[in-house]
Amino acid sequence: MTISGNRRDANPIVLNPDGSARRPGRVPFTERTFEEGWLQDLIEDHPELLPVAEIEPAFAPLVSVGREVATASGYIDNLFLSPQGYLTIVETKLWRNPEARREVVGQVIDYAKDVSRWTFEELERKIRDYNEQRRHSKSGILDSLRQIEDIEESEEQIIIDAITHNLQVGRFLLLVVGDGIRESVEAMADYLQQTPQFHFTLALVELKVYELGAEGEKPYLVIPQIVARTREITRAVVRVEGKAIESVQVGVDTEIITEKKPPTRSTLTEEDFFKILSQRVDSDDADFTHQIIRDVQVLGCTIEWKQGGFVVKLPDPGGSGQKLSLLVVEKGGQVYVRNELYTQLGSLGLPKEIASDYARETAELFGDCQVKEGYFAYWSRTVSLSELRQRYQGFRDILEKTIARINQASRS
Repeated sequence: MTISGNRRDANPIVLNPDGSARRPGRVPFTERTFEEGWLQDLIEDHPELLPVAEIEPAFAPLVSVGREVATASGYIDNLFLSPQGYLTIVETKLWRNPEARREVVGQVIDYAKDVSRWTFEELERKIRDYNEQRRHSKSGILDSLRQIEDIEESEEQIIIDAITHNLQVGRFLLLVVGDGIRESVEAMADYLQQTPQFHFTLALVELKVYELGAEGEKPYLVIPQIVARTREITRAVVRVEGKAIESVQVGVDTEIITEKKPPTRSTLTEEDFFKILSQRVDSDDADFTHQIIRDVQVLGCTIEWKQGGFVVKLPDPGGSGQKLSLLVVEKGGQVYVRNELYTQLGSLGLPKEIASDYARETAELFGDCQVKEGYFAYWSRTVSLSELRQRYQGFRDILEKTIARINQASRS
């Protein structure tokens, strides 16, 4: 196993309109400005703060699915799941706490051992309990993932299989997140040698907190930094010598293990999509779908092709690189709005009511369609392309207004 992590300390500066600069003061981690609950709240509400894509891209983006999750070894501070079916286990520590020096790494590994014994059904129950307590909804795994990514019915079993497989082999991302990490990389290796059978990745992430405002105001700037992470998986090989088992030698071979991967989801090409669509809807609806694509592109949107159709997405005007989901069109001729936009706007610090208004106003165009109970921006049913075509002018007006509101909010 190799562990890498070169700390590069740098201090941010704030550039004033007149060209002058000031250096915000860092909040010392030895002070009692924050409690661990503050860190847990922070990453629960803003999981994008954790640099998961830089550590293991398959584990991003993060969807919060657990807080203080019970295991045989204690309570997991934060639990996340990616749309690809990968779990991230987070242990938060304020490094002023004495037990944080060494025990925290061993603790998060114990959590991983416990989670590897769960079944898919156990994980589903824990996520439903979390959503009921924290989100006031009864969403399970798949509906939780739909907050940030479109998941069609044909993809559900693939995701379930991936989650089941990752639970069985202990394929997790373990994060120790603190406000001033000083644990040595060598100490990490000692713990990791004890669990060679698991396929997890472990990383230390430090959150640097700076005060930006004047005394008493205290807006904060939070900067994540990867301190160290595992790069390879260690496999222990036990060699038994002699018929009477007179001696046993344990050797540790370091290599990257290629594990059996669950099936991956494929995407349609535009040509394939229209070939399938033309077999399921009439020519007027097929031509109308071409018009939808042209119109949304004029409005600044992009088309993201999926296995079951395409998603209309608006690139974040603020330049974050995130794309905001506005509409899903399936190859069978169904159209719908999901809850992703509400969550995405919140993660960008933009008004979430833009998504609520968009979903409600567009749903009202289609009679018995409405915003689904327990969600803020999710149609209660799909509509057909024919229904949308008959009310398209009104829909397009609402869509254009919504995009204008997002652009305006990004400039504010």
